[in-house]
Amino acid sequence: MATELGAARRRGVLGGSSWRIGRVSGIDIAIDQSWLLIFFLISMSIAAQLAASHSGSSAPERWLTALVVACAFFASIVLHELGHSLVAQALGIRVRSITLFLFGGVAQLENEPRKPVHEIGIALAGPAVSFALGASFMALAGLRDEASLTSAALAWLGRVNLALGLFNLAPGFPLDGGRVLRGVVWAITGSFQRATRVAAASGAGIALLLMLAGVISVFAARDLIGGLWLVFLGWFLLSASRNAVGAMEVERILGSVRVADVLEPVRHATVSPDASVGDVVTAQVLRSGLRTLWVVDPQTGRLLGIATLRELANVPVERRAQTPVTAAMVPASSVASVSPSETALVGMQRLAAAGVNQLPVLEDGRLVGALTRERLLGLLQAGLWLGAARPASAA
Repeated sequence: MATELGAARRRGVLGGSSWRIGRVSGIDIAIDQSWLLIFFLISMSIAAQLAASHSGSSAPERWLTALVVACAFFASIVLHELGHSLVAQALGIRVRSITLFLFGGVAQLENEPRKPVHEIGIALAGPAVSFALGASFMALAGLRDEASLTSAALAWLGRVNLALGLFNLAPGFPLDGGRVLRGVVWAITGSFQRATRVAAASGAGIALLLMLAGVISVFAARDLIGGLWLVFLGWFLLSASRNAVGAMEVERILGSVRVADVLEPVRHATVSPDASVGDVVTAQVLRSGLRTLWVVDPQTGRLLGIATLRELANVPVERRAQTPVTAAMVPASSVASVSPSETALVGMQRLAAAGVNQLPVLEDGRLVGALTRERLLGLLQAGLWLGAARPASAA
């Protein structure tokens, strides 16, 4: 198992930032900025519990133990997610990353399992790891002096891992039990879409129960912190269950359309490699308002590169007349692209991965058009509207 340290910053699970801290079996391990809060709260909670049960120990000993236990707990979550990820990889599904965040951890799979049994196997791998860890920690705790901080720490880790495994088996998406439910319904009905809706509905029900329990805890039990935690956890699960259905609709709509059917022509935005930056800026940027230019070989139609306002603006004004556009462009070999025969869903995924608003559509290296984020969003809006307008019996 090799690890690679780094500080790559990326978009977090809850919309903030996350930082890559390592790499295991080709999978990036990252922490979301929200993890810092929960790490502090868990450390503080463990230290308070140790102060109550081991008052004879010193404060530095309790806090050091609390910090080590908190780190071990989050390492357990990483192992839980690695259980999912390694099984997914064994089944041919690429895993992009594992991210620790406020509510635990999440493994980002590149695509959904292809068979119900794969869905069930991947889902059960995580709880199996948690149960194994829980049993191991409890066994180790039994070998230590019950009055020691080490025994208390190991027992806490054992109980929490067992609880983590049990909670994740709740039959509601996106929990592992919800994925098992989706796999079972998928196997029975033969419909991945119907199974996703069933699992998401179950997840929404569990989320609402958690939120209700949180409200009751706040007002009846006077447990403000615990109650609010349940409310926030329920809110997250409710959002995730709804997002699952939304993502499925996106796949349904964009997966049924070819790029060739939604590409936009780019003839007015193409330039010859012989053109200077000065000519391009004057003729096509200032007069036409274009922000992206495609540098194309006029003889073969092959895309040579892309020049955006950023690249053109980097050329000093006094040198633009003598600088060929090829000197300022991004070479085609460094640009993400899509082919006309691929689906719009693939195009959307590549747009998102590249962080751009349009992609060149290439056929044997020749530029035949552009796939834009605006066109895809319009297609999605139309597809969702038509789906909502269909009678329920036709869905």
